[in-house]
Amino acid sequence: MAQNTNDRLANLEINVADRAVLEFLYPDKALPVPEIASRYQVSRQHVQTTANELLAKKLIETKKNPRHKRSSLLKLTSKGETLFARIRKDDDEVLRNAFAGIPGGDAATTHKTLQTLFDRLR
Repeated sequence: MAQNTNDRLANLEINVADRAVLEFLYPDKALPVPEIASRYQVSRQHVQTTANELLAKKLIETKKNPRHKRSSLLKLTSKGETLFARIRKDDDEVLRNAFAGIPGGDAATTHKTLQTLFDRLR
């Protein structure tokens, strides 16, 4: 799945880290770098580097943060919203194909098990 995701994102000229930041901001959230880092469980520097790349690609923009003078809020641009909506649509198609032919109860059990494992690893 990870390799499949990387390949699909490369075609869109972004990477997995870019996708993660876009997802935190989709559809209309405005968050500062430290908040994204906390939710993503990575360093602020990693998120800032990723944000700088997304800013250069005009996929996100900054806006004043009323709570903090030096930590701007990040928000998707319309270009970023359009791109991430496309990514979600592609993701849905990949998942539909992956689960094709698997009975609904088995798919639900698989999802629940994977979510439990993910939650425990946090």
